[in-house]
Formats: sequence, C-alpha cells, structure tokens
Amino acid sequence: MPLPTPHERLLEVDQSIHVWYQTWGNPEGIPVLFVHGGPGACVADYQNINRHFFESERYYVVEVDQRGTGKSQPSVREDYTHMKHYLTISIAQMSLDFEKVRRHLCISEWLVFGGSWGSTLGLDYCQRYSSVCLGLILRGIFLNTKPEHDAIYARKSFTSEGDGRRLQEFDTFFELAEKYVEEKKTKENANLPLDPNDSQRFIEIYEQMILSGNRDAIWRFYVYENNLMEDDPTALLDPLNVPDIKDEKYSEAMSIAFFEARLFLKGTFETPIDLLKDIQNLLQVPTWVCQGTGDEVCPDKFARLLCQRLEDEHVTHIDRFVDSGHKASSDGMTWIERQQQSTGGKQAKNDVEEEEEEEDDFEDMFGGDLDQLREDAAMDGVGMPPDQ
Repeated sequence: MPLPTPHERLLEVDQSIHVWYQTWGNPEGIPVLFVHGGPGACVADYQNINRHFFESERYYVVEVDQRGTGKSQPSVREDYTHMKHYLTISIAQMSLDFEKVRRHLCISEWLVFGGSWGSTLGLDYCQRYSSVCLGLILRGIFLNTKPEHDAIYARKSFTSEGDGRRLQEFDTFFELAEKYVEEKKTKENANLPLDPNDSQRFIEIYEQMILSGNRDAIWRFYVYENNLMEDDPTALLDPLNVPDIKDEKYSEAMSIAFFEARLFLKGTFETPIDLLKDIQNLLQVPTWVCQGTGDEVCPDKFARLLCQRLEDEHVTHIDRFVDSGHKASSDGMTWIERQQQSTGGKQAKNDVEEEEEEEDDFEDMFGGDLDQLREDAAMDGVGMPPDQ
C-alpha cells in the first residue's frame, strides 16, 4: 500500500535552530511520535519503514529529524562547519524539541516509538513529559552508560569472543586515533600513549578529528558502527575507502560521527544521565520493549536491566527478546509489525504467558482509542519476564 502523502515543515525551536518534521496518516487517529536513531540519523534513512508498523487509517504519525541532522537546519549533513552550532547539545534539549513540536501540532497525547538512540531519547522524553505520553514502544535499548560505551569503544570487549574480524575492525578504527596522538607529541608536551581500553579518551580524540573536518576520521567512525550492526556480510563498508565529499553516504557519516561522539561523551562522562533512576515516572505510561538477542551495538543485557527496573517499579509493560540483530529491518523485529497489525482493543489479562495472551495484552496497551489507552496505563503490573 502506498505511503499517504506526508505534510512537512520546519519549526523554529531555538534561536536560528529549526527542526524538520512531517506528518501522515489519519489526523483523527492515535498520534505517534517516531524517534529516529543515531544520533545523527534522520527520517529519510529509514526508507519509510514506519508504514509497516503503523496503519495510516488508524494512526497519525509524526516523524521528526532531530536538531542538526537530516532536513533540520542548519544541518551537519550539508557542511561539517555546522557542527559548531551543536557543541552544547543535550538530551534534555532534544526532548524539549519534541515537546515544542507536539504543542505546535496541538496534540494532547501521543505514543512514543523509538529504537537504538531513539530508545534513549524516547525514554528520556517520556520520563520528562509523562503526562502527554499514551505509551512507549522501544527497540534496541541504549541507556547511555559507561559499560555500554566500553562494549563498543574498548578493545577488551572484542578479545574474548574469538571473532578476529571484529577485533580487526576495532584496530583499524583505533589506529587513526593512536597515530593522531603520536603526531601531537612534542618534547614540551609528551602526551601519554592512547590506551585502547580508555573508551572516553579514545572518543574524545575522535571528536577532535571530526570537528577539524578530518574526512578519514569521519568515515572510519561511521563505518565501524555500521559494520557492527550490518546483518548482510556483502553490505559491509570499507573503512579505508573514503567516498567523495558530496556522496550521500559521506553526508550521513558526518552527521552520525559528530552527534554520536558529542552526545555519547556528554551523556556518559561530562553530564552523566541515568535513565533507570526515574523509571517511576512511567507509572502512567504503558511500555513495550523489543530487544534482539544478537544485537552487537546495544547488547541485550542492558535491555534486561531496563526490564527489571520496569518490573521493580510496577510499570505496565511487555518485554520481548527475539532472535535478531540491531536493525529495525532485522528478521526478528517483524514481531513489531505483527503486533501493530493485530491491535484491536480487547479486555486486559493480568496473567500473560502464551503468545495469544501476549497479543491480547499488547492490544490493550496500544490498540484502543485514546481514552482506553489512558485507562490501560493505570493497570497494575501486566509486566512479563524477559524470554530466556
């Protein structure tokens, strides 16, 4: 079925900062905020995947390019010098951008749907603005913690797996930063060698190179993560073959490399965020978690920590751990699509063990009209333990 014609515009959210958004679907339907990943990705990168998740007759979908990326202005994808506009970017600032879009569209309440970095930002938004959230749907959980940072940016994370390709990819990524540090050494300023397990300093060095417009650094940063989450071995990118500066992939790489380095450093080390601390703020926000057990970018153990906190705080939730990788297009993630298509509005069941009962419970949480969704949020403990 063809995607309904979207309506799009730019909204000024800060001085000289505009975010782009588009809406499609039924204006009388259930509003949904789509929170894209990255950070630094944009709506267009997802190639209309939301049409598989949300029926246009039932939902009113709002898709936003987060500040500084995609069609939002000024866009880092257009010129690396635009990075200077976002050196103080924060997750609180980005959540407030969504709130400004919601108020501008006169939406009283909406569902929030995000994966990967979108799960991070979506979780933050719902904790800050829980009164306007009908529900929270998360995929590929990333909590912005140091253990997660180390899992990707510390060499020790790849030495015990017996996967030579992963270790080689890390070393190719690391060697450029190591060389940069060596070249900066002088007799007066003898910097310490770069430790491959010091994930903070490693990414700080990369950020310095990215901000200077170092095209090799921008591309290696982007390719490293891309290859970690790519399911198709034939689609792996070459970290040493930097595309032309006008290439669309390189434009994407500029945005991903800058925003990931900046926001990961800020949220993990400079001004640490704790997304598990205020889980009680979701008591009135039914939450659903889908996590791939084969996700190398966002390991499933961190999703399990989130699910345990939801359980501890008696937040209405469903947890689903599936045989899948990181991407929303991974085979296991089609369970999201099946659940969205099956939504209808049946009476809730408190004892959810079988697949049929899971679907009924999902319908209660996310498939009814706005009043029913708000009532369902008050249910006590419909949580499910993670699949083993």
